[in-house]
Amino acid sequence: MVLVLAHMLALAWALQSDHWNFPDSDRYRVAAENLVHHGQLYARAWPMEVPRGQAVQEFTIRPPGYPTVLAVLGGTGAYPWLVLVLQNGLSLLALGTVLNWWAQRVRPSSKHWSGAIALTLTFPAQLIYANAVMSEAFLQGLLLVMVAGLTAFYRTGRLHFWIAVAGAVTLALLLKPVCCLLAVGAGATGIVFGWKQRRALVFVIGMVPLLVMGVYMAWNQQRTGYFHFSSITEINLLHYNAAGVVRQLEGPAAEESWVAQVLREADAKADFAARQQVIQQKSEAVLLAHPWVYARQHLTGMVAFFLDPGRFDISEFLGLEPLKGGGLLAQVRTGGLWGAVRQLPLGQLAALLVVLLANTTRVVLAAWGFCQLGRGPREWQVARWLAVGLLVYLALLTGPLGAARFLMPAWPLLLGLALMGMRGPAAKLTANGASL
Repeated sequence: MVLVLAHMLALAWALQSDHWNFPDSDRYRVAAENLVHHGQLYARAWPMEVPRGQAVQEFTIRPPGYPTVLAVLGGTGAYPWLVLVLQNGLSLLALGTVLNWWAQRVRPSSKHWSGAIALTLTFPAQLIYANAVMSEAFLQGLLLVMVAGLTAFYRTGRLHFWIAVAGAVTLALLLKPVCCLLAVGAGATGIVFGWKQRRALVFVIGMVPLLVMGVYMAWNQQRTGYFHFSSITEINLLHYNAAGVVRQLEGPAAEESWVAQVLREADAKADFAARQQVIQQKSEAVLLAHPWVYARQHLTGMVAFFLDPGRFDISEFLGLEPLKGGGLLAQVRTGGLWGAVRQLPLGQLAALLVVLLANTTRVVLAAWGFCQLGRGPREWQVARWLAVGLLVYLALLTGPLGAARFLMPAWPLLLGLALMGMRGPAAKLTANGASL
């Protein structure tokens, strides 16, 4: 009931204040509108002439999954209440699933239940992105289905669990480009289990996500002339990965100048494929020339992925004033963190410190919970590796962009591990009625 009340209050605030509309929400909403009115997935206002250069990237910057959800549920209107209600339901379902899983395996005391609620409510991004027109809540549910389905398939060998996993992977990659490599993982898993169980159907089902990904990339080639999944790959490579290295080496002015020069050269190309290849070549040259600088940048992003208190998310949701000079994470990378912290009101700083402490505590407890699950049945050990694998996968692929928003889809997995690490004298790990 505490979690339901928290979600209801967050939903009421989002609808009353119109703070459900985040900076990236408009592209999803416009893509949904163009899908309805023009039958095309285009994330900017519908062009009056054939797009050229940078404008072509809007055909593939957003995969079709979430725009389709918005189109079906009326998420392009002034009050996308149905979308937000559904996302709150998905959020509660995800949290309830993890808490129920924990309670069935650990006999928690009231003290442990209080700790569990505290661990759950001190991650603001969960409530915020359940109440924003963003795809994170849907992806969160799909990642839980993947872990639960694959664990159940490993334990029972029943085909419907494997079908659920393949379906979840397929939908996930159509929601977020970061999930593309999961299709490769599903295919490899299908090969291994298909061979072990001598069932060709397991192999065939495992290939479905790869097939869907290939069909979508072929459709993108037909629309843009470039065989790719999403233009966000080159956007991130240029504006965050390579530009971040230039910024660290030479400062913000040099970064801005270098990015503008690369875009001028790329946009001068006759076709979109050649444009994207220029961006790839120029960006990769910077990364290869300064591998250690980029490695530090990437590692910093991975740490932020797990520990970021989410100042940007909180500020957007509550309508607070933005920081001068960019966000906290951007200023960490350029040595301006102290100046950014001094800008924060005392109350906001205290709240962020509490969340940072909670994030650190959850990571420590999750490490202990990972060890505890190693003492349980074989399927628990499989589940813990799947959870950690997904968390590390997302952290690696997010890289320098690491922030609370990107952790949110896999956060229930981290929460589950942390809950298992919260054992004390009053809580006993159980499996099939036997105390371990």
